[in-house]
Amino acid sequence: MSRDPRSPQKVERSKLSHSASHHVRKTILLLCLDFLIAGIILCVFALYHHVIPRKKTSIGIVIPKPTMDYTTKVPTTTKEALPETTSNEIIIDPSKWQQGSTSSVVDHEDVTTAATSSQAASTQEPTQQQELTWAQKFSKHFTKEVVKTSHSYSSPQVSITIHSYTKSNGTKQILAYYIADIYITDIRCFQTGFAGDQYGVGFHETVLDMSKRNKGLLAMTGDFYGYQQTGCVIRNGVLYRADPCESDICVLFYDGTMKVYGPNYDLNELIQKGAYQAWTFGPRLLDDQGHVIDNPNATSYLKKNHPRAALGYMEPGHYCFAVFDGRQDGYSNGIKFLDMAHIMEEFGCKVAYNLDGGKSSVLTFLDDVYSKPVDGGRALSDCLIIKEVDE
Repeated sequence: MSRDPRSPQKVERSKLSHSASHHVRKTILLLCLDFLIAGIILCVFALYHHVIPRKKTSIGIVIPKPTMDYTTKVPTTTKEALPETTSNEIIIDPSKWQQGSTSSVVDHEDVTTAATSSQAASTQEPTQQQELTWAQKFSKHFTKEVVKTSHSYSSPQVSITIHSYTKSNGTKQILAYYIADIYITDIRCFQTGFAGDQYGVGFHETVLDMSKRNKGLLAMTGDFYGYQQTGCVIRNGVLYRADPCESDICVLFYDGTMKVYGPNYDLNELIQKGAYQAWTFGPRLLDDQGHVIDNPNATSYLKKNHPRAALGYMEPGHYCFAVFDGRQDGYSNGIKFLDMAHIMEEFGCKVAYNLDGGKSSVLTFLDDVYSKPVDGGRALSDCLIIKEVDE
């Protein structure tokens, strides 16, 4: 009769060890199952909220369009009298003051010249303000007939000139970007497009396809509103969404002016002032004086080098689209917010606003992709469009 050579104590310890090992395996299996279930739930959630196309109920408020003549005031001769001045008054043009200057020293020769000018002004026809349309003010940029080149377009309504730039670090190119300088005679020449012409979630289309369907001349990525659950969405004069968020809001008004608001904007103010377009992405790149913001409202990851797209504003009727290629070693590595802000300021922008970047960053011109998006770009929910409009 054989006997187990192990002692009863060893047998018991072996059984306990086997039981513990079985318990550990069971626990790990249950954890894996839990992770699998959680992953499935997250995938379903992501598909439902970001991938599966579905219309969403919008606020649907059509923002009233103020009476617009797209004018700007410039001096002209008139017989309407201005307040009289004595020959001893010194006339100073505030536009010639240096910003931030506090000097009270006045050159004697300047005083003499100003006094002489004052005396002469009393015998000349005074001036008042005459209104010019955008077409008149920017007339040198428009042409009677459509004129196209590989990098420009002009007509009686629209003028587009695309400037291409590269930067190198020694012998290696590190950045390629494009800035489209835009003049329009009518705010309706600046429009936005939805993927599939649908407001909602999961509708995706390339910028080029959206531009072609809307007869766009120039187009650029928007704010990818369809991937976001919050933020202000106003497109072509219709308010679709106004949920609170932590991002900067860029608003283009019917009168052609553009302004960036913080998260605590007043929606009623935007409606009353005639908001025409509004994007939620950011951050803003320039302050209210048109100077670079050193610490933009963005996360540390977003502040690194990336492909980017930005919207710029000089004055009513004059804008720019800027696209910076990136993530392509030897061609373009992208750009940081601060460097982009300096470029936008140097180009003459008074307002500059960052839009969706990365693979979304793309510029199209005359039915072709003009920039070089990383991995060929991707389909988006929306875009910005410059186009001709019916009179």
